[in-house]
Amino acid sequence: MSNKKYRFQLIEKLISTEEIASQEELLKKLISQDVQVTQATLSRDLKELKIIKVPTEKGDYRYQLPEEGVTMHNTILQSEVSLEFTANLGVLKTKPGYALGLAFEIDNHQLPSLLGTIAGNDTILLILRENISRKKFIEEIQTILPNIKNNIS
Repeated sequence: MSNKKYRFQLIEKLISTEEIASQEELLKKLISQDVQVTQATLSRDLKELKIIKVPTEKGDYRYQLPEEGVTMHNTILQSEVSLEFTANLGVLKTKPGYALGLAFEIDNHQLPSLLGTIAGNDTILLILRENISRKKFIEEIQTILPNIKNNIS
């Protein structure tokens, strides 16, 4: 078995059996299992494995495997969010702890009207492209977030 394949299996095992909150913590656990890996390689591994960070009931965050995230993913996408605009900026409000996951989903859909997002804990700044109507953007984002409330009629 290749070193990378073994490392991936160990990362998945650790994340599915323990609450791991940071790359540093995961790196230490891998090293304690005699797996030599750099922080940069671990970061690429997490991205390739599509490992996500989700809020815990205590208000912290932990790593989660993508298939574990189906329930959380659906909860985030089906949660009620509100949207307001100023110029070509939108401010999307959601439940505490959901903004990062939601921004990730929005960015991955590569909406034509959207330049990018910046996420906090419960707020996402949406940067719209120039000359895009708010109505057009709302139509696009509703394909991802059907429960969006906005101040535009």
